[in-house]
Amino acid sequence: MVFGGSQYRLLCPTCGLQTIDDGSVTRCSVEHRPSLLRTEYEERTFRIDRSTEGMLRYRDWLPIREPVETNVGTVILQSAALNAHLQTPNLRLAFNGFWPERGARLPSGTFKDIEAIAILGRFPRDGRTLVAASAGNTAVALASAASTYGVPTTIVVPESALARIAFARPLRENVRFIVVSGDAIYDDAITAARELGLRDGYVFEGGARNVARRDGIGTTMLAFMETVGALPEYFVQAVGSGSGAIAAHEAARRAIASGEFGSRYPHLVLVQNAPFAPIFHAWAARSHAVEAAHRPDSAHLAGAEISAAVLGSLAPPYEPDGGLLDALTESAGDVTAVENAAARAASTLFEELEGIDLEPAAAVALAGLIERIESGSIPRDASIALHITGAGRRRLEPARRITPKIAARIAADPTRR
Repeated sequence: MVFGGSQYRLLCPTCGLQTIDDGSVTRCSVEHRPSLLRTEYEERTFRIDRSTEGMLRYRDWLPIREPVETNVGTVILQSAALNAHLQTPNLRLAFNGFWPERGARLPSGTFKDIEAIAILGRFPRDGRTLVAASAGNTAVALASAASTYGVPTTIVVPESALARIAFARPLRENVRFIVVSGDAIYDDAITAARELGLRDGYVFEGGARNVARRDGIGTTMLAFMETVGALPEYFVQAVGSGSGAIAAHEAARRAIASGEFGSRYPHLVLVQNAPFAPIFHAWAARSHAVEAAHRPDSAHLAGAEISAAVLGSLAPPYEPDGGLLDALTESAGDVTAVENAAARAASTLFEELEGIDLEPAAAVALAGLIERIESGSIPRDASIALHITGAGRRRLEPARRITPKIAARIAADPTRR
């Protein structure tokens, strides 16, 4: 289905300024402490477009300004085997992956397809080039969608991510890849993309600051609400940058403001991949800053010692107004960290029970849930949404044999670490 044109403004949580969006705004125009803009929609009730499928069912709460077409979205399902194993009768999977037998058909096998549609639906078709950074999954999803819509797009990736980037079809010439060479990590790609976005004719996508990215994946919470008729008591997700967790909290805020879903936020339970767990350490210390990201060994840990490389963000939006610290505080949430071995065990368990492979980040989330269930900090009979951010890669990989053409290679700046 083709769709464009929800009515909304951007709101700064710090100063209250409302801004009319041109599709590329990521920061408040007033100078003050850091904040994340969020969308304020004209439609305040939770309306579902039942004439379509997927994320566009929630069109009134999406900041889409340009025509897009998709029927993909989050599938809410229960695993009878997993629920029996964990003794969690009210656990539901907010599943974003490729599992056709259960109705999940995301082309990249990850939630990044949902983000990509929202990002491109918001981005102005005025000839400027969208610039984004990726550690792998965003590159596959955004490049494929940008190629479909003909939106000029440049994607910056660390060289280590190239092994995870391949396509089933050739990309059109409007999509370009730049590689940050050597031992570059995700944050090197973000820095390079941000610098390129300052040039005339280019716009940096914005990462967690992009309201479309957040509201796009926020439809995961909306899908749960539609299926269950209520917000979950607990929302469990693995986090690197944490934009998905912020998005879930923002979606819950809209739901509560509608007057239809009570007054209590779902408790965010965020999971990091140890030994690199800056958000976990900051929250445990009740710090207002992610100090761990500045340790000399952080880049090494983020790049080499965690199984879920996509969770290795050195600069998550933790302290800005409207960021992770606020979301955790408002939701009475918590953060945990699991080692690689626990994540591998969770991945093996899920595949044995359901026959589908999990992405490493989804395995981290499941491992964190298991730890919290077994410790008693999440009651077994609670209503739980476990966000499976990616799955089914092995079924997609045989068709992905086309590697991207590299437009340029640049070196990472060693002084940044």
